[in-house]
Amino acid sequence: MQYSAKINEFLETICEQIRWKKAHNMVCEEIRNHIIDQKNAFINEGIDEETALDKAIKEMGDPVLIGTELDRTHRPKTEWKIILLTGIMILLGFTIRFIASSEPHTPLLLERSLITTLIGIVFMVTLYFTDFTIIGRYPKTIFIGITIISMVSMVLSPVVRGKHAYVQFIMILFPTVMSGIIYNMRTKGYLGIILSGAFFIIPVFIGFMIPSISVVVLIFSSFLILITMAIIKGWFNVNKLYGMLLVSIPTIVIGGIGFIKLMFYSYRRERLLNIINPLRDPLGHGYIGAKMRDMLAGAKFIGRGTLEINSYMIPEINTNYILTYLIHRLGWLSFIVVMGVIFLFIFRSFKICYKQKSILGKLVSTAVLITFTMEVVFYTISNLGFPITNYVLPFISYSGMATIVNMSLIGIMLSVFKSGYIVKDSFISKNDEMGLERDKL
Repeated sequence: MQYSAKINEFLETICEQIRWKKAHNMVCEEIRNHIIDQKNAFINEGIDEETALDKAIKEMGDPVLIGTELDRTHRPKTEWKIILLTGIMILLGFTIRFIASSEPHTPLLLERSLITTLIGIVFMVTLYFTDFTIIGRYPKTIFIGITIISMVSMVLSPVVRGKHAYVQFIMILFPTVMSGIIYNMRTKGYLGIILSGAFFIIPVFIGFMIPSISVVVLIFSSFLILITMAIIKGWFNVNKLYGMLLVSIPTIVIGGIGFIKLMFYSYRRERLLNIINPLRDPLGHGYIGAKMRDMLAGAKFIGRGTLEINSYMIPEINTNYILTYLIHRLGWLSFIVVMGVIFLFIFRSFKICYKQKSILGKLVSTAVLITFTMEVVFYTISNLGFPITNYVLPFISYSGMATIVNMSLIGIMLSVFKSGYIVKDSFISKNDEMGLERDKL
């Protein structure tokens, strides 16, 4: 015990100099292991254990100087470029919505946008300062919580155009929660892959209950990307080929069943065909797509397009189809600018995500970015003449609940980027833990 006390005293002095407390465990572990390795090397040279320990500690140097130096290098990494790009997207969104509100019969949403944005900023800042590792430590609890919230929202929310409003925006939290499930299951081998899939079925089922095919596609695609990444990188510690077969076979079966159902349900089949070619029914189910293509065809590179529009031409043009409106109102250059800012945000975020050392940090940040990117892709496709979904364009188009949820996800991602490099991925059995304690003593 006296040997352990000497090391602990040395480490405490070092940690007193390091202001970022979250870095203390990592620093202590690294220095403790170095001292023990050096002590064992001295013992192998024939030096007695007590003398070897004293000599190993002495070789480390002055703990105050060590701590001071480590304090300079171990600090939270705030990604100011991502925060700046987020701010630019928010400002662009306000500007575009202000321009759209000047159109006749278009409701002014700026006041509500400001309120929901401020609430979203509070959530983002709160989650930025929250330890993101709770997603890996309590994934089942969080999963159950989001599931309950989704189900309650489905009961309480109004039904708009045959869908439960607001629920789909809460559902975009599931990929991030699923990253914690996959992280937690990775030590169980093939069983972990199966159990991860079992959890994944629940949000997909809720997505069908809304009903929202776009929600199902987003959750389904996100899960496949995350589980595939985990298998390929060997995090499940299974044969990669067998692991991929365990994922791909059910995926092909489910996808085949979904395609067959789509072909048998005439309504969904007709809706899909009208999205691809709205001129099949320009005054019916293809009306919005046909009008959008007319607007885009008359758009200029800079300036207002040739087609006169109003809010009655395309319902919710200032929310669900804000990019279509922007292209027609200001020209294709405005679309290029907006998408350029979004692309820079996604590119920068993926670049930092790729550098994450911890498994949990990489899974969580990847889940957030997949969700964000798919929202952008779905919305952009819908605004270029193929109205496949009524998702929002994060921070640009108006939606109170979606704004709060998306800003919360960005807060989680920034939390990963801030402290992900000090996270240690380790699951130690009780026997191994006792062995390590004996070595430390």
